[in-house]
Amino acid sequence: MRVILAALLASGTLVFASAVPAQTPSTQTPPTQSPSADNGFSLQPAVGDYLKIDRRTGDVSHCAARDGAWSCQLIAEDRKAYEERIAELEAENERLNKRLAALEAQTKGERAPLLDKDDERRVQEFFDLSDRMFRHFFDLVERLRQRDEGPI
Repeated sequence: MRVILAALLASGTLVFASAVPAQTPSTQTPPTQSPSADNGFSLQPAVGDYLKIDRRTGDVSHCAARDGAWSCQLIAEDRKAYEERIAELEAENERLNKRLAALEAQTKGERAPLLDKDDERRVQEFFDLSDRMFRHFFDLVERLRQRDEGPI
């Protein structure tokens, strides 16, 4: 990302829009760097101000003349925070996958019964009672039908 930003700034295709209100061209000039000195950074013009790009780390600073002196403020970059969060999430994902594999290995081939013996007995009693109730109900319906079909 920093390499792309530096390339765009060097080619002049990227225009920097700062939150600082537009300034009238200052009579001051930015600090110059001699072409022969390699001090590890470069200055690129950006909408009346300058961007200072650190060639070693890729950090970008916004430089402007304030109160008669030039000062630079590091531009916040969210990429590091995102990369750290991604690394945390990948580590957590790996930990959870290992835990899942361990749990699956533990229960492989072993299935716990859904009901214990007492619950199975209760379910069977319920089915027996339901069966008797339905038989009684259908017997009652049959007797009523026979009574209605009989002579008047």
